[in-house]
Amino acid sequence: MLRPSIGIDWDDVTAPFNSIAIRMANEKYHPKEPYRMEEITSWANEGRTSVIKEFYNDPELYRRQIPTEETKRGIRRLMQIADVFFITAVSPHFMGVRAEQIMTQFPELPPENIILGSAKDRVHFDIVLDDAIHNILESKAEYPVLMRKPWNAKMTGLLSVNTMAEFVSLVKQIMKASTSKTEKITAPAVLALVGPSGSGKREITEALCGGRGTDASERTESGEIFVRPVNYCTEPGRYGHKYVPEEAFDRMNFFEKTAYAGVRYGTRKEDIQTLLDQGKFAVIPVDMCGAIAMKRSFPTHIIYVARDKEKLIADIIDSDYDTEEKTLRILSIDAEKRNRKICDYVIHNDTIEGERVSGAEEIRRLILLEGEKY
Repeated sequence: MLRPSIGIDWDDVTAPFNSIAIRMANEKYHPKEPYRMEEITSWANEGRTSVIKEFYNDPELYRRQIPTEETKRGIRRLMQIADVFFITAVSPHFMGVRAEQIMTQFPELPPENIILGSAKDRVHFDIVLDDAIHNILESKAEYPVLMRKPWNAKMTGLLSVNTMAEFVSLVKQIMKASTSKTEKITAPAVLALVGPSGSGKREITEALCGGRGTDASERTESGEIFVRPVNYCTEPGRYGHKYVPEEAFDRMNFFEKTAYAGVRYGTRKEDIQTLLDQGKFAVIPVDMCGAIAMKRSFPTHIIYVARDKEKLIADIIDSDYDTEEKTLRILSIDAEKRNRKICDYVIHNDTIEGERVSGAEEIRRLILLEGEKY
């Protein structure tokens, strides 16, 4: 992909929108408990914060909509390597205001690269960035990317980012994957396992690293070459993770953070670096953007874990997840399969029986074929 076309949403992706409406509601009503963005837990926004909808047609909201300097720098970096379009749904009354907003903030953008309208699924781009789940699931783009916000936090498996800087890194990885050759797998390095829910990333990690434990020090002392760094999460009892409350999670200095089905996960940079300094493979099940974050700081091989769709669905149905989470994981299967094109390696994990995990065996064989004896 030499020069991709990229469609970027405006509201809450490029420029703030709901956060401004929240501030305006707090300024007008002075509620005893101020309204917060985190209360908007669905696209419909039918809870306490639904009061902010009255400001959606207030010209003052549009006057306050200014992208951050970091966001503008990210988009200008994209303009250097891609054809960037803004595609934005806005009421007819504010179409002229929206076009003027965009041209004021990005005067170098050709006016014809501004697309106003709600039928986003009818416009084709190579890559799309949006905060609405339905726009991502219905997108015809080869790589639809979700901008994480409180109202889409429960969606799992999709390509997703937290910031424009992360999106720029993702775009560069997509472009690189189509032109570069795969590097040899040698230690020390991070093995970042990505793939749909139910593909067996956890089982592969355990088969390589020797069990469920979350204390990496026990396994490094045993001489194991494959070790999983400590991974923290905000849900008590989550298998293979160390629980920390939300407040403590926010205070911790995580190198890589992600949200999956409403649960937040994080890995500390120093935990990974310690393993690499010992000459180990740090094995980490992670989402695609977490894997790309690893690549920016460590020698990293992104390994896509493939499995038959029927087996994926069967494992999700048989899991202990609640109905909503099962539905979201099944919905994300096809979308996440697109990720395999931008990974360094693809392995198949069709057998998960007792101690036999075919994906782990395939990784060991792959490393041997690359010239190392582990």
